[in-house]
Amino acid sequence: MISKDENTIAILLHDVAHQLRVLIDAKVQPYNLTRMKWLALAILDRKDGISQSELAEKMDIERSSVGRLLDRMEQRGFIRRVPDAQDRRFIRVFITDEGRPLLEELEKVSSEVKKIAISGLSTKELDDLANTLLIMKNNLRS
Repeated sequence: MISKDENTIAILLHDVAHQLRVLIDAKVQPYNLTRMKWLALAILDRKDGISQSELAEKMDIERSSVGRLLDRMEQRGFIRRVPDAQDRRFIRVFITDEGRPLLEELEKVSSEVKKIAISGLSTKELDDLANTLLIMKNNLRS
């Protein structure tokens, strides 16, 4: 049974998120990356060529912040930005050929972090957890 004083859902969610951030930071450090660069690459891997504005929205950060982040990623050769063919006010972001191998390495890191995080949970517990978190996420959006 969870004690109401010490282990509220909000505190547990915060603690789990914090521990994930700490672990991810440690795992991506050898690649000279940050969590935010990893997140940007992961989003682009799912939807390469999205607009810079959409990337900022998906990352839940300001457009100016994503612009600075992409500047650094572009300098390292991980991404390239191209004006939209129909509306040059929009900038499309693509992973480069140089960025793809890094993404493959980060997929291994992601699998390792996931394995650590879910260790000891049954398939049913994982399904229940995912469903519960999804319900909470949707409740909080309303």
